[in-house]
Order: sequence, then C-alpha cells, then structure tokens
Amino acid sequence: MNQVLQEATNSRDPSVLVNFLRDNPDPAMQAALMDNLFAFGPVAGQILDKAGRLSAADQQVLSSALDTAFRSGAVTVEELTAGVGSHGRGSWGGETHEGLAKIVAGTGNPELITAYAQREMQIMSDGNTPDPARSVAVATALAGLPPEQLQDFLKNNPDGIGKVLGNLNNPIISGGTGALGGLLDAASAIKPPTQESLKLFLDSIQQVGTNPESRAAAARFFMEHSDAILSGASDLSGSVGSASAGRLSEFFTRTLFTEPPFEGQDALRSFVNTKLGDMRAALETQANANPPSQETQRLARSMGSLLGAIEGGFLLSVEELKKNNEAAAGLAGLIFKLKDVIPTSSIPGLGQLQNLTLGQIEKWVTDAVQRDPDKARDAIPFHRLFGEQITNPTLRSIYDAARLTSLEDRRLGLSN
Repeated sequence: MNQVLQEATNSRDPSVLVNFLRDNPDPAMQAALMDNLFAFGPVAGQILDKAGRLSAADQQVLSSALDTAFRSGAVTVEELTAGVGSHGRGSWGGETHEGLAKIVAGTGNPELITAYAQREMQIMSDGNTPDPARSVAVATALAGLPPEQLQDFLKNNPDGIGKVLGNLNNPIISGGTGALGGLLDAASAIKPPTQESLKLFLDSIQQVGTNPESRAAAARFFMEHSDAILSGASDLSGSVGSASAGRLSEFFTRTLFTEPPFEGQDALRSFVNTKLGDMRAALETQANANPPSQETQRLARSMGSLLGAIEGGFLLSVEELKKNNEAAAGLAGLIFKLKDVIPTSSIPGLGQLQNLTLGQIEKWVTDAVQRDPDKARDAIPFHRLFGEQITNPTLRSIYDAARLTSLEDRRLGLSN
C-alpha cells in the first residue's frame, strides 16, 4: 500500500489508486487506503481531482472507496475538507475541482457532499482571494445529493447558491454551464417542487448559455414542473409577473429559438403545444358562460402569459441576438407540431396546418422575418391560432391582454 501511495502522490495519477482498489475489494483495505491518502491533506484532493479524466466506472471505484472509508470512520469530514486545497495551499485560482467534486458526488453520501460543497463555497467567496471557478465544484457535488438533502441545502444556503449560479456562466470558467445541467436535474427530483427548487430554475435560466446539456436539463425541469413554475410566477389574477415573464422568455429563447439543438428539444416543442392545447380546451368548458368563472379567467391569463413568453423568446432571438435563421427554424418546428393540437387552423396565405410541410412553414416564417426584422412579430401566428379557438369573448379578451403584457416583458429577460 505504501508503494501505491508513493506512486500516486509522486505522479498525481489516480489510476494507480483505482488499480489497487480493484485488486483489493476488501472494505477494510479500501478504507485503509483512503485513510492514508487523506493524511496527505491537499495532495489527496489534487490526486482525486485528476480523476475527471478517468472513465465513469473508474470514478465510481474511487467514490465507493471514499464512502466506505467515511462510514467506517477511517476518513472524517474534517479530513475530507482539509483535502480541499485553497489559494496557495494545494490549489490556485481558476481550478474548478470538477474531478474531485465528481468523486465526492459519486458517494451519494449527504454528509460528505454537504461538507465538501460548503468548503468549496467558502473558498469561492473568500474576501481576500475569491475564486469563482469553485462554483463548478459546488454545482457538480450538489448534483449527487438525494432530493431531500438538496432541498435542505438550497434552503439553508440561499446567498451561496445565488453566487454559485452567478459564477457559472463566467467565460473564464470551463464547464460551468455543463455542471448546471446536473444540478437542475437533481433539483427537478425534488417533489413536490419547492420555492427553493423553482427559484433555482428561474435563476439558472440566465446561466444556461449555449451548453446542450444545460439546455436539455432546463427543458426537462420545465416539462416536469410547468404548472408549479407558472403558479409560482403568477399573481392572484393568474398573470405572470414582469420579471418572471422576462425569465421565461429567455428560457424559450435558449431552448427553442437558438442553437445548438439538444436531446429532448422536439419533446419540449410537443409539450408546449399540448400544454397550450389543454389550457384552451379547459377554457372552452366556459364557452357560453357570462361571466366565466374566476378560475377560468385566471387560466386565460396564465395561458396568455405563457404564450406571450414563448413569442417573446422568439423576438429576443431575432431582435437582441440577431439569430434570425435559428429563430425561424425553431418557430417553424413549434408551429409544425401544432398539427397534433389544432390541425384545422390555418396560417394566412398558406392554408390549414394539417396540409403543410415543415419546409413550407419554415419558408413562411423566414420570409416574414427577412422582409422586416423590426416587425418580426408578424411572423408569429400563435396568438391568432390559439386565440381563434377561444369562443368566450371575455376569456379571449383576458387572454389577449395577458399575452401582450408578457410579450412586452420579454425585454426584462436575456441577460447576455
């Protein structure tokens, strides 16, 4: 064992440890190796941080050994946190510690993960030598927490989490937005969703950027918790608040109207259309009511706010990012999916949706944008397509007003 530790500390090569652990599956032997490793303090953290380049299976070997050592008492929380290098003491500014964080996260051990994340967050926010790169380690580690413990961490560390999210999209940090995807997926597992998990989602929208994994995770969170997101962002009347409408517009900009594409993007398009279709169908239960129920009026405002945020996402892509072609392709894909929801509706000058190809729709949208980008909203038939399906004039008026307000609030979104 001493020879293995000497080789590992000299080379900073974690594969040496992995090979020993595979050859020695006895829990006592594995705990002893980790015990002796962490006697080296920050050197242990340096070695395990190099594990980021190992396979997932090899990383799990290290994680399991660390968990075994902790549960046996061979490695303590104090020893783990002492292994986290600080500025000039086993580490330097700009190191993300993502590899080390993956090993800790892989233990699935709430006590280890929480202590490690708090230590990295402490170094991240150090008043003398703050190190924003540590945000990657914090997000990566927290993704390994079970839902209940993650909820506790979010609730108990609101300021720290805010700083972590604010750092992740920093251009000097490699892997920041990728780490965000794992954290969003972990937060999505908190059920029912909480005020803290929903806040994490809304605050993270500004940091998603162009990373496909983070975009996909944000889309999954929205599809899993859309009702709670809309409810939490709405006032008593059912209208989504201005700041939240801006965030939602940016969410749709990032997930529907700009590239690169991501796995699950088509599912998001279908989900959004189905959601709007279900809301419209619920409004039709009050088609002849005069006046319609307060609950239905709230639903009309919520539907209008959601649709306005979607349209706002398209306009942000065109007006602010100048991604005309990407926005047109995204909108065409969304409209094409409407065939499954309102097939008999028509696009002016083209005909019924059920008879149109994706290419025809994309050309129509592209032509409308190219004619005058300053009037890009003319390329959006959504409010007409859904609005004409609302029979009750009162509900139609409420829907239109909420949509317009949400559409204008798009300018509060798009942080970058």
